[in-house]
Amino acid sequence: MESAHLRAAKELCVATFLVLRQLLGLTRDQYAAAHQAASQVARQADSGRSVRVREGFLIPNKGWAICVFSAESLADVTAVNERAGVPFTEVLEVIELRPTEEG
Repeated sequence: MESAHLRAAKELCVATFLVLRQLLGLTRDQYAAAHQAASQVARQADSGRSVRVREGFLIPNKGWAICVFSAESLADVTAVNERAGVPFTEVLEVIELRPTEEG
């Protein structure tokens, strides 16, 4: 069984990816179901690879959706989405910037 220390070390080695989807006419409930399907497949990722769906955004008036993943590789994110059967336009590795706390 994997230790908490080893799991934490793996989390530090992951990158952030955006999965872009063009889903015209998709409802909030349909998007939630697609997001859940990708999350479920990510939890069952093969060979101990770390893939996690972090959050998602639906832009209904544009027919776009953006899902944020953490994973070790773009190939892992692509494979999860293909296995989930959720269509996507593109998968992009991004650099995540967060505001720093000023003390």
